[in-house]
Amino acid sequence: MQEKLPSDFFNWLVDLRRWFHRFPETGYKEKKTSAKICEVLNTFDVPYQSGVGGTGVLARLRAKRPGPVLAFRADMDGLPLNEANDVSYKSQHHGLMHACGHDGHMTIALGVIKWLIESDWQKQGAGEILFIFQPAEEGGAGAKAMLETGIFDLEPIDAIFAGHLHPEQPVGDIGIAPEISNAAADTILIRLEGKGGHGAHPHQCKDPIVVGAHLLTQLQTVISREVSPLDSAVLTIGRFEAGSASNIIPEEAYMEGTLRTFQPEVRNQIIKRLEELVGGIAKSYEVRLVLEIISGYPVLVNDFKLVRHTKRCASEVLGADHVHTDLPRMGAEDFAFFCQKWPGVMVGLGCHDLDKGFRYGLHSCHFDFDERVLDVGTRLFARILTRYIENRVTLHDN
Repeated sequence: MQEKLPSDFFNWLVDLRRWFHRFPETGYKEKKTSAKICEVLNTFDVPYQSGVGGTGVLARLRAKRPGPVLAFRADMDGLPLNEANDVSYKSQHHGLMHACGHDGHMTIALGVIKWLIESDWQKQGAGEILFIFQPAEEGGAGAKAMLETGIFDLEPIDAIFAGHLHPEQPVGDIGIAPEISNAAADTILIRLEGKGGHGAHPHQCKDPIVVGAHLLTQLQTVISREVSPLDSAVLTIGRFEAGSASNIIPEEAYMEGTLRTFQPEVRNQIIKRLEELVGGIAKSYEVRLVLEIISGYPVLVNDFKLVRHTKRCASEVLGADHVHTDLPRMGAEDFAFFCQKWPGVMVGLGCHDLDKGFRYGLHSCHFDFDERVLDVGTRLFARILTRYIENRVTLHDN
């Protein structure tokens, strides 16, 4: 494979990425994004099905010879965030931004399709590759929605691959977790029901703010004193709302947070302890507390055989010294739903300019990336996908 894509190919990638970046859309509202993807697929004369799981697109590239079926996933949604970057391709949708690299993910997927077509893979290669353009990764479980349509039920998919921009690493480097890649995520909702009244007469009230503050303090001990230091977990309360005026004790207060875990037994242990804490504090303060746990994304586990294959291909494309072993991340990823159905692997693509260093992480209003990662991602995943099929066909023939 070439060390770099031709300049006209790379410029096409950059222009496409910048179009996606200018028009971000949130989960299940990616109509303009989906239409653009379909427009590009039409220029390639690639068959596809749109409206899958809402706004998802499923494209199909088939080679002349029979072989295994693979899948490659790219997420499409942006975030409800005002962009702070002063760039020519700044978001034109006020209050929305591609701050998690999904504009890059879609561009790389379309780049792989373009590369396969222009390299005559359809005539010379074997097998079939499904390109999954998925909506609503940012909390909307778009992967699950696409699976629940049944569109994949009869697809004999061998393996699924995906990439995610990792701004902590420089462009040209990648990282892969050998097993657990991303944590499971649960949402914690707590409603505190007390007795409101005048702020000058607290003895006549049951103050839910005081109760909530005490509960919040107690929750900080769940991880530090209840979970083994050899295990990993995060419990964060990100929302605490109550009250309407300085001299009014409110009737209610609300807390909302997130729980991130790697092991089911640790998750169950923490949830049990939360129930006990909430029940005990409610009794102690004579108020009513309602705890709700909303299950989110499952743990994302990379398949070890695909990790080995991906690292081998990445060493060929990028050089072995640019291929790193990642630790698990506490961020959740709904690619996990696909990996529950088929063996899969998530690849972290370094994307900061080495000369400038790491500046802003994902979900920052200042996030941007070195666009050379579009070249890297296209070449890398083209090699990963085609080499996997070649190895399987050779093994079958022998």
